[in-house]
Amino acid sequence: MVAACAASAIMLTASTAWGQWGEGIRGGSLLLHPGVSLSAGFDSNIYYESGSSAGRLHQSPEGGLEPSLSVQTVDPGGFDFSGEASVLWTQYFTDEDHVRNQSGLSSSLDAQATINGDGAASLQMSNQFVRSNETPSGPSTQTLNRTFNRSGAMVGLHPGGRILEMFGSYDFSLYRHNIHPDLDRDTHHFGGTVNWSFLPQTALVAEVDYRMIRYDLPFRGAHRGVSPDGQLANVDSDPLRLMGGVKGMVTPRISVGLQGGYGWARYDDGPTYDGPLAKVELSYQFGNVDFDNRLRAGYELGFNDSSLGNFYSSHRALAGYEQGFMDNRLRLELNVTGDIREYSRLEVTSASTDTSDLEFPEEPSDLLLGATAATRFDIRSGWSVGARYSFRSNFTDDEIVVEGLGEDVVRDYERHHVLFTTTLEY
Repeated sequence: MVAACAASAIMLTASTAWGQWGEGIRGGSLLLHPGVSLSAGFDSNIYYESGSSAGRLHQSPEGGLEPSLSVQTVDPGGFDFSGEASVLWTQYFTDEDHVRNQSGLSSSLDAQATINGDGAASLQMSNQFVRSNETPSGPSTQTLNRTFNRSGAMVGLHPGGRILEMFGSYDFSLYRHNIHPDLDRDTHHFGGTVNWSFLPQTALVAEVDYRMIRYDLPFRGAHRGVSPDGQLANVDSDPLRLMGGVKGMVTPRISVGLQGGYGWARYDDGPTYDGPLAKVELSYQFGNVDFDNRLRAGYELGFNDSSLGNFYSSHRALAGYEQGFMDNRLRLELNVTGDIREYSRLEVTSASTDTSDLEFPEEPSDLLLGATAATRFDIRSGWSVGARYSFRSNFTDDEIVVEGLGEDVVRDYERHHVLFTTTLEY
């Protein structure tokens, strides 16, 4: 819809101007950027299988085709609009039918409109849509498709030359799952933020985040024949987070964010969460500031709802590096993350289906590690090539015992993914 509206508006505008590659197509106050990416790569572990239990990890070369379109207003004044849409077809090249059947279509759409963004009061409306095509955590002829849509609005007040800013927001989101529809849920999200700039580029921040998470079905697994006394419950929740701290630049090259607070999550049944929250962000800009060369590090203590138990608490650390060379035509980037997750106690530790009995760990935990290395080179304006390597792993001893099938589902895995891309953008 964003693409159709933008194209129609441009064609109806008499002052339509065609630019050079990378400059876009301008019509009146709108600027349109169509593009396309081609990719080729290799996935070392399609199904997140454990090397300690699988006889052979399923691997496959892959290719991708992704057309995209972005639109934005130029010199917006009192109204600013931006949108981006893309569709990606991923194809796995293999003789194994169940792996080849994981090929499929994913899509995304982001749109945002701001009214009176530079004024004393502003209104921002947004919508985000994602439809994923993923491989499940086990050999299957079905692809895993998640559909997520979030729509909302945010009101901002900016009195006194933006020394004091206040924001209030509401978003409604829905989540749908093709393989496990018993995980479908809706979320009402209310948020509020107050920023007070006591220095030119440093502000005190206070935030409140409240959500109402509601599942469509009361239990998981009912459609697969899990016995009534062995069902994992879908428990509605109302998590609340209160955070406060400081954000901004300590020096022209050093930025810091320090926030602390507390979180509560009330669940209709089973364990509840009640604990501290923290977020630390550090960034150092080096070299030519126009290239945005940067080192960064961070740590976050928090919690989230989980499909395995009511919730998990987490300690998450990250570090990153990015730098530009050759007048910023060549970019290098490296990111590393580590996440320790402790899940709440499972109310049900065993279940029965038509074919087998299952035993779950009582208090599961994860040690998730990830790393990405990426590079991009601009051959000319509007044409770039790139490469990306990502590593994902879960180091855990937890396993789901499946009696009757002669196998255990071990939750540890390692996955390597390499992708080469070339992108054209008008």
